[in-house]
Amino acid sequence: MQFAITIFISAFLLFQVQPIIARYILPWFGGSPAVWSTCMLFFQVGLLIGYSYAHLISRYLETKKQVIVHFILLCLSLLFLPVTPGDALKPDDVFSPAFDIIFLLLSTVGIPYILVSATGPLLQQWFGQKYQDKSPYRLYSLSNIGSLLGLLTYPFIVEPNLGLNTQTIFWSAGYCVFILTCGWTGVTIYKSVANAPSFSGSEDAVLAEEDEMRLIDPLLWIIFSACGSVLLLAATNFICQDVAVIPFFWILPLSLYLITFIIAFDSPRWYMRWFWLPGLVLIIPVVFSMLEGHYRFIYADLTQQILIYLGGLFLAVMVCHGEMVRLKPPAKHITFFYLMVSTGGAIGGCFVTFIAPRIFSDFWEWPLGLILALLLAGASFIRRPGFDIPEFVLQRLPKPKFPAWIPVAGAVFLLVGGSVYFCMKIPRLTDIFSSGVLENNRNFYGVIRIIESDRGNSLHRYKMYHGQINHGIQLQNPEMMREPTTYFSIHSGIGLAIRRHPKRLNNQGLHMGVIGLGSGTIGVYCNPEDKFVYYEIDPDVERLARRYFTYLNDGGKRIEVVLGDGRIALERELKEQGSRKYDILAVDAFSGDAIPVHLLTREAFELYFKHLKKDGVLAIQVTNMYVDMKPLVYNMAKMFKRDTLFVRESADRSIGVKYSAWVLISNNQKFLQHPRVLAHTDPWPDDISEKEVVWTDDYSNLVELLKD
Repeated sequence: MQFAITIFISAFLLFQVQPIIARYILPWFGGSPAVWSTCMLFFQVGLLIGYSYAHLISRYLETKKQVIVHFILLCLSLLFLPVTPGDALKPDDVFSPAFDIIFLLLSTVGIPYILVSATGPLLQQWFGQKYQDKSPYRLYSLSNIGSLLGLLTYPFIVEPNLGLNTQTIFWSAGYCVFILTCGWTGVTIYKSVANAPSFSGSEDAVLAEEDEMRLIDPLLWIIFSACGSVLLLAATNFICQDVAVIPFFWILPLSLYLITFIIAFDSPRWYMRWFWLPGLVLIIPVVFSMLEGHYRFIYADLTQQILIYLGGLFLAVMVCHGEMVRLKPPAKHITFFYLMVSTGGAIGGCFVTFIAPRIFSDFWEWPLGLILALLLAGASFIRRPGFDIPEFVLQRLPKPKFPAWIPVAGAVFLLVGGSVYFCMKIPRLTDIFSSGVLENNRNFYGVIRIIESDRGNSLHRYKMYHGQINHGIQLQNPEMMREPTTYFSIHSGIGLAIRRHPKRLNNQGLHMGVIGLGSGTIGVYCNPEDKFVYYEIDPDVERLARRYFTYLNDGGKRIEVVLGDGRIALERELKEQGSRKYDILAVDAFSGDAIPVHLLTREAFELYFKHLKKDGVLAIQVTNMYVDMKPLVYNMAKMFKRDTLFVRESADRSIGVKYSAWVLISNNQKFLQHPRVLAHTDPWPDDISEKEVVWTDDYSNLVELLKD
């Protein structure tokens, strides 16, 4: 019983700390989807270190010494509690975010995490010594149930009810409880191990297979595990880039990933090749069709996207883990098996985080991972043939009149042939992706494309896209190049704020800040006496904006670009040089259509108002396909006792204008009551005050704002 309890608690803590810490540091790195994938890489490497430690001490130390060493290290790790990251760890620049995240995690949660991760395989090894007639692999399935509960309780119980600081304190307290249960288990094994015979593994009880481990098997374990890891991170990045970087969309894919482990390790009867392999073959073309629509900028329903992408992820990872478990070794090699599995996970994480952004122009590791899973299934089929058809079905089927190798060869041919066929589909996707593209850039913050369209006619234009979302258009007709486009037209919220600001009407210079650069379209409003300051976290956005658009260059020295997360930069400026005293501050920092949660909290609004003059205007863009931000911004303004205006602008493709929605917040009555401003405002929806949504740095719940 103590083995099960300790392993369950360790697994629960192991996976609950991941969204806690990632959510804590997400605002420090601009809310990019890559924050989560980098955290996942760290946790996968931490898992590898923990499994390596468990394998080494179980191999080279007697069991009693293992107990002593592990308990001493657990006690020493208490020095790292609580695992709350300090403000001193906030990044100073934007040029090495991945390495900054890894260093931050290592200095806070690293040691406790490694020791928790080592406990699972170590206790399974001890369990195998004490109960040689029972399978320790069942405990791995139990640990994955604990991990799954650790994940699922976060978005539905922990995050809605506990602040971030409280979450880290509670986790640290849970870690102390874990040490006590681990000590309890250690005492039990310490007292009984002297009377236990040497561990032989009882392979008949552990494995249905009779084969010993072969040289090719460790390589296949690593490759299958790496493929599953790549699929997990790639699918998560793809989903988050255009929706929202929040724990809910991290946990959905990771939960499915864990469920595949639970199914695969619980019993051989759950992974049935005749069911899972055809399912994977059938869903890949559906995923590819969805990707084709994505690259054609066809906006699919959010629920449909999630179901298809997560369905493809689940089936592909189920095949990876199911085939991997079919090749698992006798129980005497259990720690080595887990070591290889964690090695594969770390390799997959390294590939997605460091290699894929350098060799792929987009998230191509996502469709390629699906194909690789199919190809690996063919290799595994050769290593260990069979269809896993239930015996009662076989009894009712007519006996085949052909050699047994024929269906096996046919299955391998279909799997390998299917892989080749789907590989031939990749060039079609890349052609659609690159159609009209002048330059493409992928980095830590996402994928940016500069697209040329309508060349040779009056609608000739350059467009900047982040994922599926347009971040700026400039018409190339010389007479139209200075026209404000997309979400910044003359009658948009920001257009009204600039054109009808009392200082502009009195021909005085405007001092304006903008969080989020895009193509720099707002720069068209910059007059000779004005001063505009942009805050942009992605250095490549500024480079592309200056190369393909004229908005920044036309403004010359009157337009300044500050590289770094907008909020962190404003905090630093307030501390070092005081308030910027902006007349207008615009918040338009979106990655794809994802919401930068840390820019919409109470503390963020408080910072904005400190940088605004008393009669200044705060302009928040709330245009979004999936999230209704209006109630949140309305309540934030109400909290700070500011009046609001809601401004919507319709699309007009002929002049490059897109639909936009802005909220203007101010107590400047001259501006708010100006007839030309009121003529373009919309009344607030009648139910706007029904959602009493207020976010803080310690608490936010974006799920409640998702559109129906």
